[in-house]
Amino acid sequence: MSKFIISTDSCVDHYKSFLQSNNVYCIIMKRVVNGKEIGELYDSEEEVDRFYEELKSGALPTTCQLNSYELQEFFESILKKEKEGDIIHIPLSSGLSGTCENARAAAEEINKKISGRKIYVVDSLTGTGAMAHLTEKLIVMRDNGDETMDAIAKIEDIRDHQQAWIIVGNLSHLKRGGRISGFKAAIGTLLNVKPIIILSKNGRLVVENTIKGPRKAISYVLNKVCELGVNMRSDFYNNPVRLVSTSKSQLDDEFKAAFKQQFPKAIIQESRVGPIIGTHLGDGCALILFEGASRLDL
Repeated sequence: MSKFIISTDSCVDHYKSFLQSNNVYCIIMKRVVNGKEIGELYDSEEEVDRFYEELKSGALPTTCQLNSYELQEFFESILKKEKEGDIIHIPLSSGLSGTCENARAAAEEINKKISGRKIYVVDSLTGTGAMAHLTEKLIVMRDNGDETMDAIAKIEDIRDHQQAWIIVGNLSHLKRGGRISGFKAAIGTLLNVKPIIILSKNGRLVVENTIKGPRKAISYVLNKVCELGVNMRSDFYNNPVRLVSTSKSQLDDEFKAAFKQQFPKAIIQESRVGPIIGTHLGDGCALILFEGASRLDL
């Protein structure tokens, strides 16, 4: 049986060179700045830094979902190039964007017309580094010769046990996205409050708690890491933890240092949040992603 094909969208936040060298197809999601659509697939940390410098300078981008027509063209181009093998597509969470449902609609339309192969859309229920983790797992399964349905079952199990905890650095982006009011953002900034955001069971960003001061926020999240990660599915020595940041910041540096002190033998991967999700989270955030207990249903 031929190997399955992997595809995703640019919210996976893997560098272009990684995707190309691992034969992963990627459709680019766009942001809008001053009425102009921008679609890019970064290939260096410097490019990510430039995006966050724009945010800090007052840029107010918005994002737009991929439509069914764009996704149908994308899938058809893959099928034309790859003469055999199913496609497993990992899109941004359906709880964060309509892109996932549009991908399903596009796949369903194409699946009616083809035989002997199929497009499967697996809702990531997540984004950025957690999407990257799912993609990396799929690469290993593909290269090991796993069959399509076995790989999908394994990926869905991993996904359902992915924990994503975020310490927010800048409240203005939560205000702009409607997750907190302008009044709460102003008071929270004054009191140095740090919202703690998680990705819930249904793939939505939810404010799980608010903690006053960065050190207390870091301590709170590390306690959650112990509660939901250690001795659940991962001891962090056999299954990597991913430490992710938006822009470089003191909060991010302090969080990474605290984690490494508490788990000195943990296998750590580090990455950055790209422009689509970064537009909504803003600069200065610290994220930790790991496999553990089932996601919280908030």
